Amino acid sequence: MDDLKSQMEGVTRVYLELDNRISDKGGVQNLFGMNRKIRQALETISIGEIDSMLAEIHRAKEGLTRLQEDVVEIRVLKEVLSSPMLKPGNGMARQ
Repeated sequence: MDDLKSQMEGVTRVYLELDNRISDKGGVQNLFGMNRKIRQALETISIGEIDSMLAEIHRAKEGLTRLQEDVVEIRVLKEVLSSPMLKPGNGMARQ
């Protein structure tokens, strides 16, 4: 769980850095010239930064997939454990 948390923090950190860089170039609040400002901001982002962000996103996605698998497994176990066949008093006394 800590690994997933650190991965999500990494994605958040990279996103905030990119957001700050876009904001430093005037942001996108100004609808006039928005394409130009976005293009200028994107030009300041290096391929290495994009690769890093994609790697962080990929790791976070893998972590979320593992978490989703764990949740499904827990739900299945919960269903099995709460099944009437396992509960005492259902007419199937141990012999």
